[in-house]
Order: sequence, then C-alpha cells, then structure tokens
Amino acid sequence: MTATATFDEDLKNVPSPPSKTTIQNRRLTYLSRSDYLSSPLVQEHLFPILYEKLILCHKSISEKLDTIQSSKSRTLTNVLLDAGDHMEKLQRQRDRTEEDRARDEARYDQELAIADSIPKHVLVDREESRVYLEKLIREKFLAGGDDEFDYSTVDDDETWDDWETLEEDIRAKYFDDETPNDNDEEGKVLTGQTGVQDF
Repeated sequence: MTATATFDEDLKNVPSPPSKTTIQNRRLTYLSRSDYLSSPLVQEHLFPILYEKLILCHKSISEKLDTIQSSKSRTLTNVLLDAGDHMEKLQRQRDRTEEDRARDEARYDQELAIADSIPKHVLVDREESRVYLEKLIREKFLAGGDDEFDYSTVDDDETWDDWETLEEDIRAKYFDDETPNDNDEEGKVLTGQTGVQDF
C-alpha cells in the first residue's frame, strides 16, 4: 500500500464535523434535559439587568431570605470553588482588550433597550416574566452567545443527539418519499373497477 493510499484511508476514518442542524439539535436537547434556562446563575450572568427586572422583583421577602440562607449554608468546598471562579473572572477582566470592552458596552446598551421595550403586562406577571427571560436565554444559547459555556461539550458529543426525534424525522421523510405525487394521479383512468363488490 502506498503512502498516498494510507493517507486517504486515514482521511476516511476522520469523523466529519457535525452540521449546523446537528449542533442546533444537540443544543436544544441539552436545554430540554438541563436546568440551564432556569438557573439563576446563568440568568444573572447573561442578562443582569433583565434578571433584576424580570425575576428578582417578583421574589417575596421569604424567598429572598431563603436565597440568603442557602448561600450562607454552602459547604467550604463550594466557597473555595466560588473563590477560584471569582479570581479567574478577575483575571479575565484584567486581560480584556479594548475590543472586548466595547463589545461589553454594546451588550449593555442592547440589554437596556430590550428592558425598555418589555410590555407592561409581562413585567407585572411573574410567570410571563420568567418565560420572557428564558426565551431570550434560549436564543442566546443556541446562537453560541454564552462566553463562559464550553459549547464543545454539547456540539461534539453524540449523547446529546435526540434519537427519538431523529427516527421520527427519518420515518416521516421515508413516507413522504413513498407517497405518490398528486400531480401524477391526474389524467389517469382507472379501469377494471366497477365500484360493486363481486361475491
């Protein structure tokens, strides 16, 4: 076997990157199986202004106290992990370029514009507020807009393929291909059928 043939064989064995549709489907599956959309940490990280305006403003005093209590009762491990995350974020802030800062300002202005455009009936309703914010988070996640999320853990992982939906799509396509075209039926004359059953 020549070197070229071996190289060609190796190329055949290299898995092709997932398509855009596959990536979108995997991200949707991830969202449906995780608490990403409803996570307060994610909500506050992606949309700090909207989180305050749509989620925190609806919390009762007892819910706010529960949040404070749960944060106080964290284990030492959680505290250390959070401290490590905080130091990492500070370092990232120091490493930011002028371009990064300009992008952050644009995002801030965009979020302010969204906050100003939210209908009043959404703002006063707790459930509608939650749904509104989760819709924005879903769109941002699908577009790859979460800078702190490692998308490769979803995009390149076949375990996030929704096989049930994929099978339904394949089945539907198969039966669509099998269904005769209505245009083909036009002009055909059926012969040998009287419409009366013979006994």
